[in-house]
Amino acid sequence: MREPRAIPASLESEAGVLGGLMLDSEAINRVPDLTAEAFHNEAHANIFRAIQTLAVAGQPTDMVSVFTEMQQAGHAIELYELNEIAQYVPSAASIRRHAGVVMDTYRLRQLMNAGSEIADLAMTPGHHAAEQIDKAQMMLAKLATVKAKRDPQHINQSLANYLQLLQDMSEGKNPAIPTGIGGLDSILNGGLRKGEVFVLGARPKHGKTALSLTMARNIARDYNVLFLSQEMPINQLMHRHTAASGPFDLARILAAKAEDHDMWAAVTDAARRLGELHLVHDDQCALSLMDIRRKTLQVRRAHGLDVLFIDFLQLMSGAGEENRNRELDIIVNGIKAMAMDLDVAVVLLSQMSRKADEHYGRPTMTHLRDSGAIEAAADQIAVLFTDWAHPLSKRTQEFQGYSELEIVAHRNGPQGVVPLEFIGKYQQMGDWIGPPPVHQKPAAAPASRGANF
Repeated sequence: MREPRAIPASLESEAGVLGGLMLDSEAINRVPDLTAEAFHNEAHANIFRAIQTLAVAGQPTDMVSVFTEMQQAGHAIELYELNEIAQYVPSAASIRRHAGVVMDTYRLRQLMNAGSEIADLAMTPGHHAAEQIDKAQMMLAKLATVKAKRDPQHINQSLANYLQLLQDMSEGKNPAIPTGIGGLDSILNGGLRKGEVFVLGARPKHGKTALSLTMARNIARDYNVLFLSQEMPINQLMHRHTAASGPFDLARILAAKAEDHDMWAAVTDAARRLGELHLVHDDQCALSLMDIRRKTLQVRRAHGLDVLFIDFLQLMSGAGEENRNRELDIIVNGIKAMAMDLDVAVVLLSQMSRKADEHYGRPTMTHLRDSGAIEAAADQIAVLFTDWAHPLSKRTQEFQGYSELEIVAHRNGPQGVVPLEFIGKYQQMGDWIGPPPVHQKPAAAPASRGANF
């Protein structure tokens, strides 16, 4: 018979932390991540809350002050109990080590509780296994998310780092990652940056996937790229890569006729060029945050990783919330946190609402589905508009193959419009050469003559 396992906890470390805090009122600043919930012993948690209350008020956190605060808060405790804890450590110097043990055991208890909840999910009737597994993944993903720790930085240190950055940039060491789209790189001050999220929104058929694959190929010449496709299998992505790299008619590649010697020659040549790219694909559907983090870490360990593409946001699986808007809010913010924690640039594709089809012209940021969550987390937001793809387009000849990418939000730079050329049969997208086309204004109606009386 298996003996009962002890709950992860260290009452000695908890007492050590509290003892150090009561010996030195400034010691609270050395354990900024510690919370009352991390203490397993309820009395210890109440003592820590009292210490926090005093520290916030700028009051001393000595034993007598803590005792008085707890009495006022209605917590029954004797002065001798606090005295025993206050004597537990000879100094406050080891408080960080004790606090680390308290936090570690707290996270182990969280893991244990998550395990119990996951077991309950498996035993709950009336739910599909995939749905319950997704909820379990989100529980673990939330538990695995640890905020990157950063200490406050004096402006002298900030200046030193900043001047070094400018020096590196002047020597051509720009931290930006060029997308290969000249107009876009100009607005983005050189390209994408690690830790940032670039959102690309469009309606179907406007070239969202073609543009993202073009960017991925351009970047993958010099950087490591992971492209997560939830909409197309890898073979479909390869059809588009091959057509664009040829360039060759996608329809002829899809037909793959044995007698089409030109097609086979173009495919062979494209395969050679594609094989030189540092590009990894994945086509798992309904990705969760945990899936994305796991795949990102896997690719980063195996190949290194600079830029992550996610196609697209609305196809991602839920975060265990009843409200879909709340789910997407958690997902978008989770992607932003992951970009910063793992030091990668993220290009997040997003679907736009049907309302964008109701008026002729470039869509706005409000047409992005769940735009509130996206606007809060994204560093840049761009919307793509292809004239001939719009249901209200007149399809005039000068607008054939013309697209516009508008940067509608930019946290660290300007907004603007990037004219693009979209060649659908080659799945190619790049800078528009020459002046952009303009709509001709309708001729003014002739002035009506006054009636003769």
